[in-house]
Amino acid sequence: MLLIALALLGPAPRVPTSFVLPHNIAGRVVDSSGSPLLNVRVVVIGANRPTTTGPDGKYLVRDLSPGGYSISFAAVGFLPIIRRVTLGDRDTTVNVTMRASLIELPALQVTATPLPTSLMTSPQPTAVVGGNDLRTAQAASLGETLRGVAGIHSLSTGVGIGKPVIRGLTSNRVLVLDNGQRMETQQWGDEHGPNIETATADRVEVIKGPASVLYGSDALGGVVNVVARDLPIAEDGHPVSHGSIAGGYGFNNRSPDGSLLIEGASGRFGYRGTFSGRVGKDLRTADYVLWNSGNEALAGSGTVGYRYRGGSLVVNLSNRTERISLTDEDPTASPTQRIATSRARLTAVIPTGRSHFEANVGFERNRRREFVERSSNEVALGLRSTTWTADGHFHHAPIGGLNGIVGFSGLKTDFSKFGAETLIPNSTVTSGGLFAYEQLETGRWNISIGGRLDQRRLAVESDADLGVVAATKTYGSATGNLGVLYRVSDPVALVLNLGRGYRAPSSFDLYSNGVHEGTVAFERGNPNLKNETSLNTDVAVRVQSRTALLEVGAFANRIRRFIYTVPAGETDPESGFEIFDVTQGNALLTGLEASVQFHPVAAIHFQAAADYTRGQNTTTQQPLPLIPPIRATYGVRFEGRSKGSLSEPYLAISGETNGKQARQDPAEASFYAAAFEGAGYQSHGYTLANLGGGLGIVAGGTLFRLDLMLRNVFNVAYADYLSRLKTSAPNPGIGRSFSIRFSSDF
Repeated sequence: MLLIALALLGPAPRVPTSFVLPHNIAGRVVDSSGSPLLNVRVVVIGANRPTTTGPDGKYLVRDLSPGGYSISFAAVGFLPIIRRVTLGDRDTTVNVTMRASLIELPALQVTATPLPTSLMTSPQPTAVVGGNDLRTAQAASLGETLRGVAGIHSLSTGVGIGKPVIRGLTSNRVLVLDNGQRMETQQWGDEHGPNIETATADRVEVIKGPASVLYGSDALGGVVNVVARDLPIAEDGHPVSHGSIAGGYGFNNRSPDGSLLIEGASGRFGYRGTFSGRVGKDLRTADYVLWNSGNEALAGSGTVGYRYRGGSLVVNLSNRTERISLTDEDPTASPTQRIATSRARLTAVIPTGRSHFEANVGFERNRRREFVERSSNEVALGLRSTTWTADGHFHHAPIGGLNGIVGFSGLKTDFSKFGAETLIPNSTVTSGGLFAYEQLETGRWNISIGGRLDQRRLAVESDADLGVVAATKTYGSATGNLGVLYRVSDPVALVLNLGRGYRAPSSFDLYSNGVHEGTVAFERGNPNLKNETSLNTDVAVRVQSRTALLEVGAFANRIRRFIYTVPAGETDPESGFEIFDVTQGNALLTGLEASVQFHPVAAIHFQAAADYTRGQNTTTQQPLPLIPPIRATYGVRFEGRSKGSLSEPYLAISGETNGKQARQDPAEASFYAAAFEGAGYQSHGYTLANLGGGLGIVAGGTLFRLDLMLRNVFNVAYADYLSRLKTSAPNPGIGRSFSIRFSSDF
């Protein structure tokens, strides 16, 4: 990679006149009446080249190498557009007519397929949370930030730990990416959440269902990618700089938070710096203060990029620390977890004729320390992992309507433990994969197909305390994907997607042998476990018009050798915890999802969503554990007109209804019942109501936004079925909570 960087930064070589030099893409964006549109955001994907249209609707993107590109056009009040274009040995003109829309849609997604797609062109089931939705959904954990999306829930251990649950699957069956960089921070159990920040992100993209073709092991249930916005560029050589600032306060747990982003560009260089932090005291439920439930987080990042003849080099560094108080069944106890995660990433885009090659090298260091008491300096359980990742994507030149990539990926993770307690042995994981993924757009059809081969090696050290003998295990897998989207008419599309995913067992699954405080159990691994593999089928109908957006879908995910725990019928004599053994069986998850947005007039916006997942262990013919119950969300938003210095006032009324989970794994049901002597807090259904409102004020040419939110208006006492705290405290759900948020771009 150093040689690549030197080549990109070095002097330009002399080339023969017959060599195809970089050229420009230009055009004009108008509405249906032919009037020019100002401030349309135009992004040449892959080249990471953003710009905006001027008063005449024109835009210009300079210095692009020949090849195939995707161009995204997005503007408030219009349906987003993605255009494919092949740039040859001359400048190319791409003119666009945008259709007005009252529905606000994300412009694109880049996680599920090699080429960016929109809702109406993606065969894969995806969701994107960005813009105003991401601003108002901000929470202390990734799972809580996403839990309002159809098909996504949060497996939580208090305020600070929330892991996304996608269609009933979570933990290391759902891969989390930091702007495309793989994270290895969920491998040590259900109560270890992803250490990632969303406060300064551009958007969060979710793949629902297997995505192992592009991402390998652990993407069996889905992928969550926290995406940063593209680095700015200095158009016409003029330096630019801008930023954003946000702050809020939650009155329930006296929780201030804030974020700052500053970015700019000069010449061929772009830069960005971010900072965010939050502090929260003990949470208030409807009935009492939840003891030892506060959390703290502090994060920062720096990014520098350089553009060179259609190529680019980007370096990113980030660090995030957390301190999370863990509610125990003993109100006088104060166990605490401290987490520190550092990441670095180098990305190079290198033009190669009419194709281009993208290379990424990443580093992640994660250090977790658990303390018996908040004031203690003695580490009870320490987990440390260091991960290197490398991948390369060769984006070949378009072949007719066929576009795609051929690529490789590699990973090495070294894990070591420290502290007074022990649960798993030291280990090293190395893996590599080769894959190809192609997309074809022809007429009304959008087709995607991909395949991948993976090899994974796990080496564990001997550990007398755990009774583990040094061993090396290898796992291989072949995965694939086929997606078909057919546009019946302009607003209606039918979707079919077939995907095969896999997950290699972790050292935690294989060799754990000790007390796990987070799960209140003594966990005993199984070194004979095999790969989990899945075959997932998705079908959906999507409708998109000027005033409505509808998607209704169903899925069936059949998993072979599903890894889970079963009670051993024994109790650990020292801790008194029940012993659980890891085993395997077959499983089937099926479900339905539906979402609708309707804007009958500009001032009123209705939205609703519902999801249901049924999980069955087909080996034991019993329900799977920790499957979310049926849920519905709904709301209406009244939007006022901007006038003078007042901008976009709104009032929102929303709610969610969660059903009772009657289909419980017998071991799970008896375990939870024993926690409260049969009180059954974990299985009650409940409904929550919310109120929100806000407005913008323009002062000195700058827009200042104010958002107010009152959650759980009627102070309902409840326990989320996927809250692990329901075994430690009665009805630990968040009580009435008022928050205020301020934000502005400058």
